[in-house]
Amino acid sequence: MADLSQSLRPAERGRPFMKGRSGNPKGRPKGSRNRATVMAQALLDGEAESLVRKVVQLALEGDPACLRICLDRLVPRKKDSPIGFNLPEMGAVADIPKFIASVAQTLRDGEITPSEAGTLIEMAGVFHKLLELVEIELRLSALEEKAKLRACP
Repeated sequence: MADLSQSLRPAERGRPFMKGRSGNPKGRPKGSRNRATVMAQALLDGEAESLVRKVVQLALEGDPACLRICLDRLVPRKKDSPIGFNLPEMGAVADIPKFIASVAQTLRDGEITPSEAGTLIEMAGVFHKLLELVEIELRLSALEEKAKLRACP
């Protein structure tokens, strides 16, 4: 008689594909869309105009979500814009404290926002790292030249 515990266990799934090989090597065709997306689009195609009118009507009645939707379409969110700051010439690490003091003064005067000041300070940090790397490379080159001169008789 067969063991009942074996017959109640689900069959183990085999390995139909070799390890590292997909069952669909070409993948999903480019431009193909999900069936649910296609169906939803088909449902909305005939109703788009009435849906937009309803959203506008609700927005005019004071619905906050609909107001947000309408305003997002009318006035896009502001992205980065030029900062009104005159970048001073920076050629050495010693120029960075002057730069930061200039950013702080411009911020205190209300000519730039705190986030713009933060962006400028981050830029100063990157510039500082760059200057340090250039200085290290110059020192290394000088040491290599000295070593060559000592090695050559």
